[in-house]
Amino acid sequence: MHELLLHASVPAYRQKQVLNILAGIAAMQPQTFHERHLVYKPTRQANRVPTQVGGSQAVKSQGNTVQATMQGDLFFLHVVEDLAEEAESERGGDEGKASEDDAMDGIDGGETTDTGAGLEEKKTSSITTTAVSNGAEFKPTTSTTKRTLQIRDIPEAGNRRPVTSRFMADIPISGNVDAFMSAMEYKQISTHHLRGHRFAHNSISLLLFQSLMPSSDSTASPTLVALDPGSYILQASVRVVDGTKPDQMGCGVKELIALKEMLKGSVELEMAERMALDTRVR
Repeated sequence: MHELLLHASVPAYRQKQVLNILAGIAAMQPQTFHERHLVYKPTRQANRVPTQVGGSQAVKSQGNTVQATMQGDLFFLHVVEDLAEEAESERGGDEGKASEDDAMDGIDGGETTDTGAGLEEKKTSSITTTAVSNGAEFKPTTSTTKRTLQIRDIPEAGNRRPVTSRFMADIPISGNVDAFMSAMEYKQISTHHLRGHRFAHNSISLLLFQSLMPSSDSTASPTLVALDPGSYILQASVRVVDGTKPDQMGCGVKELIALKEMLKGSVELEMAERMALDTRVR
């Protein structure tokens, strides 16, 4: 499966305005999402397939293609935990609906205080923008949390298309995640959170979110602090089942370009830097 992408940076003071614009385009209320990303790095070294020389090169090229796929570049992998879905199931549908309504009513209206570790927002709505309002990191339970193994390739080089294109795969997983990743020779190296709102417009998935990190100076349950409290990221993406078919890729590109023109003047969607989306292990 392939993913087509456009990104934009949105100042924090324009978050509510952009949410209203996206709600009008998508004809839906924003849906909250909160994901915890567990980043895993391979413990083994990449084994490069040696180049064959002479006449044997053509004979062995087909077999080496598969081997090179398995033993070429190594990539960071993400195990994504859907914390919003778990929280919704725990607190019930009525409160969940209220939080979605609050998304359109003063998301950025809370006061903030400088705690020394970062900005921590007071609880003035059910949605926070820089830190968990109760000062504690979410602790998902193994029985209800939805987990997905995310695989993302480095974006394609060149300017063949006016959008970012890369190979991707999402694989649902369950059970003991650490044991599963350890069996694959991967170890966890970091954790971060993505938190914001999502929309759906035709085949396009729209995410307006911030990246948050657990504070490192707390001995108890750490708070979540935004990496950049002053801005949000808007991501527009289309997933294409078969990236080798030009007609499917073309339809996805057309939808993203049409959205880009629709938002022109309000939000400038652009291709992200290729190396900024590089997931290879250096």
